[in-house]
Amino acid sequence: MNIPFFLYRRLSRLITCEFKTSKKTKISLKNKFEVASFNDVFCHPFYWQVFQYLKSSPKLIVDCGAHCGHFSTLTDICIDSKFEKNNARYLLIEPNPHLIPILYKTIREGGLESKAQILQGLLGQQDGSDTLWIAPKNYLATGLTKNNGSKGYKIDYLNLNSLLENQMIDLMKIDIEGGEFSFVEHNTELFKRTNLVFMELHKSPEVKRTGLINQLSSAGLNMAEEPVKCHGQELVIFKR
Repeated sequence: MNIPFFLYRRLSRLITCEFKTSKKTKISLKNKFEVASFNDVFCHPFYWQVFQYLKSSPKLIVDCGAHCGHFSTLTDICIDSKFEKNNARYLLIEPNPHLIPILYKTIREGGLESKAQILQGLLGQQDGSDTLWIAPKNYLATGLTKNNGSKGYKIDYLNLNSLLENQMIDLMKIDIEGGEFSFVEHNTELFKRTNLVFMELHKSPEVKRTGLINQLSSAGLNMAEEPVKCHGQELVIFKR
């Protein structure tokens, strides 16, 4: 166990850490969920590859499983650093109601408030609802499968294809705790309009993994390089 990291996660509400990303923007870590999210996004090289893979300044970024909003913040930093103009718009989707206030704080502090929209909902099938199981001590363990100590919340599914109509998506991040298989299966047309995908691919039977890869390939998206292994999952980039 990393004792300093463990202690900071417990004391972060009292001893807030702030990173100044510009004269007007910052990232503050005020609870253990934000610390864990920041660690996953900013302290692993996988997501920093956004800088490498974006070839032109993007117009629309969709953050599926936005959690605390750190992927969108990181992406905006990359855009500002690489391109002269930053006209990106962000759509952040998160099913966990407890994280919505944190998302609003993150986009406000990161200077994204005027160009970001936050929606609460599940992604997968295009209608209906399901039970989201939330572990109060670890929001990273939230999912559609019940865990010990988790509490169930009825959450509606979002029809992202309908919400975005015919808009092209320059970059999509997907980290929806195993829901990526159903999401890809039910949203072929959406992925035909998506140019770049950063995905956390959760452990599953090989037939499901192969099926997802084949469905994305049929939509014109193929693996850009070999997946990165992290915490028992695969971090994968698909590009057109």
